Amino acid sequence: MANKVKIQVQDQFGKWQNYTTVSGYPSSIKQGMEAALKTAMGRNSGKARAIDAETGVMIDMLFK
Repeated sequence: MANKVKIQVQDQFGKWQNYTTVSGYPSSIKQGMEAALKTAMGRNSGKARAIDAETGVMIDMLFK
């Protein structure tokens, strides 16, 4: 089973806010980050990232 991955969006103060948790499959991570960028906070910052839920290690980052 794939690990859980947290999708986070950067707020106007530069802090990362949790958006959702997805499975660790690449397609799920990509869809989660793209959805996060469509939120109001995501549109403002243009930054989303994927973090391993257990270790906190960054897996991927998406800039718009």
